[in-house]
Amino acid sequence: MIDDTIAEDEGSAGSDARPPDPDVVTPDRVARRALLDALAWAFLDNPMNVAIHGPRPARRLRANRAGLRALVLDSGKWAVTRVIRHEGAVVGGFVVVPPGGFPLRSPSLSRILGCLVHQGLRAMDRWGRVTFELGQSHPIEAHWYLAVLGVVPWLHKRGFGSRLVADLDRIVGAGPWPVYLESDREASMRFYFARGFEVRDRMQPLDVPCWCLGRGFPGADGDLCDSVRERRAP
Repeated sequence: MIDDTIAEDEGSAGSDARPPDPDVVTPDRVARRALLDALAWAFLDNPMNVAIHGPRPARRLRANRAGLRALVLDSGKWAVTRVIRHEGAVVGGFVVVPPGGFPLRSPSLSRILGCLVHQGLRAMDRWGRVTFELGQSHPIEAHWYLAVLGVVPWLHKRGFGSRLVADLDRIVGAGPWPVYLESDREASMRFYFARGFEVRDRMQPLDVPCWCLGRGFPGADGDLCDSVRERRAP
């Protein structure tokens, strides 16, 4: 899944030193459904979504809800999820998968059928190709995988993204493992660079530029998968 981060969010790096944020919480079932809607909006204009689902926002929003259901609603036993609230409403959040949790678990048949209805076979096939290609760059060593992180677009530049990353840092900081994510938004690079992430690879599935980012990996090339080493070889 392509990560969407608030590129304009100007929080400070090293925010994990702050005390726990009372507005960032583990969601119950109702809050997970609210997060599903918030993330569907957060990813609405991502380049990969536009490339796969086309120019109509209503179609992309419907497709996003269908595509995110398994990850957001069904991952309670194998991933860590947080939501952030503003004025009582869920406005964003993230799902991070602990070391050993990648590849992600396959969705249930009902989720697959839901995607077929709301996305269509062609879009599902294209997402499958994107997932496969990005998987070729996935690290082979144990790591945390930030599957999604996003905030509703009308609350960008308000610090919500920084507060979510601060909570993520409290979670992943309890162990020695690095963190890995993917993004299809070049504007997000500054946000992640300020938080210690580096570009590990750049890919172009479906002719859409995507960046593979990591933080905390010990070597420049020693922890890369074979396909990335081959692309980097002279």
